[in-house]
Amino acid sequence: MDLLLAPERYVQRKGLLNEAGRFIFPFGKKPLVLADRRVFSIIGEKIICSLREVGLSPTFEEFRGECSPKEIERVVKVAQREEIDVIVGCGGGKALDTAKTTSFYLRLPVVTVPTSAATCAAWSFIAPLYTESGAYIRTMDLKKSPELVLADSEIIARAPVRLLCAGMADTLAKWYEGRVAAKRMKKDLCVKLALDLSRRAYEIIKESGPKAKEDAERGNCSDEVELIIQTNILLTGLIAGLGRKIRSLAAHALNYAMSFVEGTRSILHGEKVAFGIIMQLILENREDEEIEELLNLYSLLDLPLSLEEIGLKNEEKLRKTVKTIFREKSHIYDLPFPVNEEMVYRALLRADEWGRKVKSRKENIPCLTRENCQKRKEVF
Repeated sequence: MDLLLAPERYVQRKGLLNEAGRFIFPFGKKPLVLADRRVFSIIGEKIICSLREVGLSPTFEEFRGECSPKEIERVVKVAQREEIDVIVGCGGGKALDTAKTTSFYLRLPVVTVPTSAATCAAWSFIAPLYTESGAYIRTMDLKKSPELVLADSEIIARAPVRLLCAGMADTLAKWYEGRVAAKRMKKDLCVKLALDLSRRAYEIIKESGPKAKEDAERGNCSDEVELIIQTNILLTGLIAGLGRKIRSLAAHALNYAMSFVEGTRSILHGEKVAFGIIMQLILENREDEEIEELLNLYSLLDLPLSLEEIGLKNEEKLRKTVKTIFREKSHIYDLPFPVNEEMVYRALLRADEWGRKVKSRKENIPCLTRENCQKRKEVF
């Protein structure tokens, strides 16, 4: 058994950033605050003021967009020059992963401050590395989670709702990929717990995800929004820690392959993974009813239902993506059954056909809501 379970502390509540200083104080006196300009314009003043109120001397450094070896090296040098003793990463997944990796090389504590719930990067002990242009290189094992996660639910709820929904899709992959990957594993306690929790995460999203989306669209940080933030960050991160050896599979293979294809990098990680889950279910020959149910959930969460929505309508781009899925060390090889390029290509086309049918039904129903869907079981 090998556990990388969790941060030392996870704190989530509305208005939390006003108290950031007192939580960060025990970890160092000279924090480096890493964030891009947009994120800093939203939360920078709150964090800097809070740090100074408790006597800390923060240094702000702008994150330049990619968690790349070059960017990590640059931030490491800044931290060394400024004699930093704690790293504070703010923003989305790539900024947080850069902060975590910087702390790994410098052996410093790291605090993550997510401004969205699009991934579990704030919690996790890994960091995907990319080139300067955004192409995936590899995933780095950082050996530990951050010391502290500060999740201000009010800030996260104000982020574009698309990010919250993408995070739900990434969380769903813990169940759909995990249950298949675990077939090759010894079912020790940690694996069993990880699978149980991933199933529960799926149930939470199915039950509360659509309501959380509606509330977030209205600017209401409701109990459901709080729950989905916890599920996307805390629960998904905990599942990864418990099931450390449970590998990502076809859904993430599609995501990383798309990073090599021009015109697809604006598609969010979770959105690509969402479509990849459908592709994987088709490769597994799962029951139509299960796939249909998931696509209907996607329609409620405005997740991609077609190749066009993930930037792969063009045949050349689609073929390139399929070929790249089978690059060396791809997650596609971790499936417990053999697949080839033609099988994946056909699965993507089938997913597109299926998804467009669901999308067409959705567009023909006025004012689609959870309540309407419950009333229209003959359609959904």
